[in-house]
Amino acid sequence: MTDAPLKTWRAEQICAHRGASAHYPENTAIAFNAAAHSGVGWIETDVQLLSDGELLIFHDETLGRTAAGSSSIPSLSWSDVASLDIGSWKHQRFFGERPLTCKQLIQWQLDEQDRPGIIWEAKCPSDDVAATATAAALAERISAYPTHRCIVSSFDRSFLQAMRTLLPQQPLALIAEILPADGLEFCEQYDIAGVHLDGEQLDERTAQSVIERHRQLRCYTINTVTLAKKLVQMGVEMVMTDRPDDFAVNREH
Repeated sequence: MTDAPLKTWRAEQICAHRGASAHYPENTAIAFNAAAHSGVGWIETDVQLLSDGELLIFHDETLGRTAAGSSSIPSLSWSDVASLDIGSWKHQRFFGERPLTCKQLIQWQLDEQDRPGIIWEAKCPSDDVAATATAAALAERISAYPTHRCIVSSFDRSFLQAMRTLLPQQPLALIAEILPADGLEFCEQYDIAGVHLDGEQLDERTAQSVIERHRQLRCYTINTVTLAKKLVQMGVEMVMTDRPDDFAVNREH
């Protein structure tokens, strides 16, 4: 049973986390289509660099949870993953859902004028070389599509520093569970406009500190309308949710 929806959620306030992932297999075309149909202004998704330079839409560091296998994602090429079934883990009716590339998802967004913006969460192995390579690949894809509406986010600071150098005007966001002691200083130093925090752990003092430093505060992963309302009252600009259909989005705003 879900909370009663607000009547006045603006599309820009709601982001579908890995698509409409409560009811559909995460990071798939069917999940993104369902999210777009719900009227959200944004979709959050995960992107990782493969061994052949392709960028894969996939959350986990390894196969095994949403697709058969046990290999690490960075060790694989697009030919290794293109035919994987990433749907049936959720339900047999989703058998045959295939992975997407970054380029395919950008094209999906651009195919229809009113499709949501995309928040890329870059997943990087724990070394600066891989982070820089991921930034270079994603910057190249974004640059190839000037009308692509997106925010680029990551936990990885080396990635964000590289992305800032490569795309000086690109909106960026630092992700953390709770705000690091030096998080706002880092954001100011590298012109990172957004901070993405765990909404379950956010308190009033932290919210105010982010807002007072003129950073855009967004929270994940908010699956009740009650908590979403509380966060918005604290100044949160956007909530990321697995359940976008629980939010009555006003598509006129």
